[in-house]
Amino acid sequence: MNKWQIELVKVAGDMVASKERVKKRILQQQKVKPKKPIRFALLTAIVTLCLAGFVLVQLLNKETQQSAQMFNETQLEHFENVTHFMWGEQDDEFNKSEAFNRYEQLVAYYYYAKSLGMTTSKAELEAEKKERYDELVLLQQSTPYAELFQEQGLDQYFKMYIEPMLPMYAARKKLNTLYDEKYPTFSMSAHQIAANDALRYFQAHFAEQATAFQKEMGIRNYSNSRGLIYVGTAIKIESNAFLFVEGAIPEDLEKLSEAQIVKQYDNATWYPILDDFPVKRGDYISLESSGSETHEENGVATTYGLLNNIEVIEYTEPPVTTKLDIQNEQEVIQFFQLTDWQTPDNHDKMKEPPKYSFMLEGVRVDVWISYGHSLYLHKVDAGTIHLDQERSEKLKEILGIKES
Repeated sequence: MNKWQIELVKVAGDMVASKERVKKRILQQQKVKPKKPIRFALLTAIVTLCLAGFVLVQLLNKETQQSAQMFNETQLEHFENVTHFMWGEQDDEFNKSEAFNRYEQLVAYYYYAKSLGMTTSKAELEAEKKERYDELVLLQQSTPYAELFQEQGLDQYFKMYIEPMLPMYAARKKLNTLYDEKYPTFSMSAHQIAANDALRYFQAHFAEQATAFQKEMGIRNYSNSRGLIYVGTAIKIESNAFLFVEGAIPEDLEKLSEAQIVKQYDNATWYPILDDFPVKRGDYISLESSGSETHEENGVATTYGLLNNIEVIEYTEPPVTTKLDIQNEQEVIQFFQLTDWQTPDNHDKMKEPPKYSFMLEGVRVDVWISYGHSLYLHKVDAGTIHLDQERSEKLKEILGIKES
């Protein structure tokens, strides 16, 4: 990715690529205004200074015309330009929808930061203005933007499209800084956590306004669900994060150490503890995650995930593991004498709680029902084994397992 593409991502945020095509959008040529008579020059200068002062006051109060209206067709057009330049020609429906998503995210930063009591100083606003302008100067090196600015002019484009959104860009920067401090171990994911929190807050409080604007602009309202659902247990809690193990059940914490649980299920991910979704150790959880990244340090890999939503599942009558009371332990031991436990290549059968569990010589053994009612077993600190049909039926008989 070259420099102007990097700056384009900073302007609009990350976008999801699409194979669809959209029609090329072209800005209307800026109309040339006639010169005013010389006798009005002084009056014009005075009025201009007054207007400039008024605009600056509005920016410092964080209440520009843009933010007061919440959404504006002009700024949406800017994000349509960015979407088109990022992904090429796609259909108009996709282009508008993707542009609105980027626009809504930026507006969400502003209102979420405002709800947290964040303010923007004159110096911060001026710094943001310079940074945004410098971005456009760099983007001008790319052919699409060079053509755009040649037609309309960089200064005029900045004034019309970018300047009204300066408080929003400033809010994004302040939130990212706050979340870097709040989630130091999440690296760049901290910024995405901030984006998710801002969007969740905005959609909870301003969904009606967003929907009305989409309807007015003829934008299709796609589902906001952006992640995959996982079920498991929170096995460890730190100040602003929890360690989630997919497939693990709360009962695992009674018999296994945290390290043993992580080793057994091999699906451990750190997620942020959200302010409106508190999590306790041992909670059985269903969560929606939009992605993850893995960091490796000193040979140890740690995975950090992005959390969209979370729900604690009541665990009063778990439809999961049946504990077997083994009365014929020696017979079971003899059965496993010829078993070659293996380090598993994948844990597809371990992404859900085991069907049965029993203790053998003080060590826990979990049992899953696999294809054709064969058995898949995991023995703590030993490994796994997938029994063939004949041995599976034999072990069921020894353990007293009767399938309905």
